[in-house]
Amino acid sequence: MGSSSSKLWLIVLLLGLAMIAEAATSMTSDDSWVLSHVGDRVEDETEMLMESEISRRTLGGRGGKYISYEALRANNVPCNRRGQSYYYCTRRTRANPYRRGCSAITRCKRYTR
Repeated sequence: MGSSSSKLWLIVLLLGLAMIAEAATSMTSDDSWVLSHVGDRVEDETEMLMESEISRRTLGGRGGKYISYEALRANNVPCNRRGQSYYYCTRRTRANPYRRGCSAITRCKRYTR
């Protein structure tokens, strides 16, 4: 029984040493990452998956462009005309006009009897 318990302790000791060695090799000598912002260490693909207002602001602020204070107002609709694009609200044309023709395959043909 003494032999089996010593083997068990030896295995546990070796596993512990292996875990410590793995942790030591994965650490870098630069510890400045501890004081950085959380978003600085998030990859771009992962950041796009975040669903929060802060992440949208973070992603929007990367381009160096600014939005106006008018756009930040609550309950502000950029263009209140139906069917108009937000970018070209003053134009009189529709943003996405209906362009499909009527054919038998689209089944829009009127059948009168």
